[in-house]
Amino acid sequence: KREMAELLETHALQQGEEVVSSTLGARAVELTHLLDSSFPSKSLTELEASFQSKGLAPNASLSQLTRLVREQAALAIDHFKQAELWLVLKSPAVSDGNNFGVDVQQYVAGELKEMRKAFAAMIGAPSDYHWARATGLEKVNNDASHDEDESTTTETSKETKDGKTEEKTIIKTVKKNGCVKKEKPTLPDYDAYTAALDVKHYHTMRENMVDLRNGYMKAAMLFAKNYKRLSDPRGDGGGDARGVMSMF
Repeated sequence: KREMAELLETHALQQGEEVVSSTLGARAVELTHLLDSSFPSKSLTELEASFQSKGLAPNASLSQLTRLVREQAALAIDHFKQAELWLVLKSPAVSDGNNFGVDVQQYVAGELKEMRKAFAAMIGAPSDYHWARATGLEKVNNDASHDEDESTTTETSKETKDGKTEEKTIIKTVKKNGCVKKEKPTLPDYDAYTAALDVKHYHTMRENMVDLRNGYMKAAMLFAKNYKRLSDPRGDGGGDARGVMSMF
């Protein structure tokens, strides 16, 4: 059991070391490129005109952006958790005095946790967008009500048999199903509302991506500027400090 625990700790340290030394900076660069390619430089007014020309049809491009944000947020959460675990494993035993490095560790861990919480809220980007759009468009859809009509007819017939005339009465019930449609006029404000809603969510998705990129940059700089204190908080060589890293 002890050997297994040591193997797990070694593996976690290796993963965390990779994240804090290179992944954080590399991801900041990657997200910068994603921002440039996925969110072209257009004013919100231009976007609104483009979205409004599509009418009430689903906005496939914006739906795809919400899923892009979700994927990137999920990756960021995983990376930040690995960095947080690395800090925990680098923490020394509790003791009196010489705790400045430990305070730095706790400060950085707190910053990572706050950013990670913000990233977690981005996971709901697709569902939030589709729910808001569906709720609005629900008021635009045509209503349909179904009527059921029932009519009864009575038929009388006479039949002669063996010289006797018999009278038969037949009652028929006929049910008719009808659908009455109440048309709602397609007001221009509906198109304008849908386009404005899409612009709002487009802007939110872009801001989410900026926050993700900036979060990676902030985390990378925190580790780059404080690496010695973070990896060896008491300066006794227990953390295998190697000096200040390059951010990228």
